[in-house]
Amino acid sequence: MKNKLIFSSALLLLLCTNVHAAILLDAQTCKVSMGNYSETLQLSPPCSVVKTVNDEGDFVQFGETKIYIISGAPAKLAELEKRAFKESDRGCSLEYQGVIVVNNKFSLSKEKDRGLVCPYTGLDTKFYQQYLQY
Repeated sequence: MKNKLIFSSALLLLLCTNVHAAILLDAQTCKVSMGNYSETLQLSPPCSVVKTVNDEGDFVQFGETKIYIISGAPAKLAELEKRAFKESDRGCSLEYQGVIVVNNKFSLSKEKDRGLVCPYTGLDTKFYQQYLQY
């Protein structure tokens, strides 16, 4: 019985370490860190962590993989107007990058610049799935 309890405690500890693994973002330098490791994103500062749909959190988790989306600096209104966006898109960015966390380590996706990402509006879970291949 004692061995089962020790094994269960060790397994719970292992599971919790990945569940609670979180990134830290320095918005002014667009630098992501976790533990003693850090990398600078290929985005224009200031950066923001994009909320998930319905403001459920800062990441979406698929099994052992957590995916964060980071947006770059808000686009200038003139740039938004060229793309037929509206005034309500103010504060949104035209650049973003994924941070993929697996086993308490993270990797960065390539920078994306094909769509509008609004940090406070939130993104659907399907948007995050594109990063599962990294």
